[in-house]
Amino acid sequence: MALLALHGSRFMIAAAIALGLGGAALAAGADELFDKREMAMKQAGGALKALGGAAKSGSVPADAAAKAQLIVDLAAAIPGLFPEGSITDKSRALPDIWTDKAGWDGKVKALADAAAVTLAAASAGDAAALGAAVDATGASCGGCHKMFRGPEKD
Repeated sequence: MALLALHGSRFMIAAAIALGLGGAALAAGADELFDKREMAMKQAGGALKALGGAAKSGSVPADAAAKAQLIVDLAAAIPGLFPEGSITDKSRALPDIWTDKAGWDGKVKALADAAAVTLAAASAGDAAALGAAVDATGASCGGCHKMFRGPEKD
């Protein structure tokens, strides 16, 4: 994947995604992969939250497209972030990711589609469209979490 021109420490995950975490992911170790996954999800969640706040305020900041692109990049990287056998004691990922591959793939595609709409709205500077797109993207994230993520660990 090509790394788009993103800058700032909160976009560091884009560099990790661009390096390609696919087949080499397990070589890094399940714990390290878990850490990368968690960082990616937190970064994308932060970007989504910021976009939602901007949309509610009725304005679209200059960096909105870059934030939306981060979410698009995460959606594209998700399959490589969850290779089979990457569950650790810290992970909340459920084995259903691999046993219900069609369901998992459908959720990942839904996120990618919603993220693309978010990027289009952010790029257009349309606050109303961005708000609706952010809501749909957030719902897509939640839908996957409900099916493929276990409860918080103590």
